[in-house]
Amino acid sequence: MTPPEIFDPLMDEFQFDLDAAADYETKRAPRFLSDALVIDDWPGKRIWLNPPYGRKLEPFVRRAALEAAKGKTVVALIPFRCRAAWWHEAVIGRAQEVRCIRKRPKFLRADGSRPNLTGTCDSCIVVWRGNGKQNTILTAAAPEKGEK
Repeated sequence: MTPPEIFDPLMDEFQFDLDAAADYETKRAPRFLSDALVIDDWPGKRIWLNPPYGRKLEPFVRRAALEAAKGKTVVALIPFRCRAAWWHEAVIGRAQEVRCIRKRPKFLRADGSRPNLTGTCDSCIVVWRGNGKQNTILTAAAPEKGEK
């Protein structure tokens, strides 16, 4: 589950009305989808997405870009995979911005506890807004409390 130090400032900024990759226990918005890849149209306007980091990652990222092309805002926490074809096809030139996270997140377990180790890859926040091609801005994500 997304750690609050990452999610809470984004919720304040975007006021998400849908979590597109959740279940009742892990949802971070009033509405959630547990089967987002089989639904024709995601029913939110401001959508949070922390997709599974496995084989479903690429279809979720491509779908996020498609949903944004419908005029929605989609914000995703995903691995920074700038060598992947899907990154160049669905993120660069499609997303409005990519916010690089300085430290690897410590995701929460379902019970709210944190593991001692971080994830195995660098992560970023991707913000898709509007429709179609645009210049993608690469920025640093806001530092966590206590960081400079």
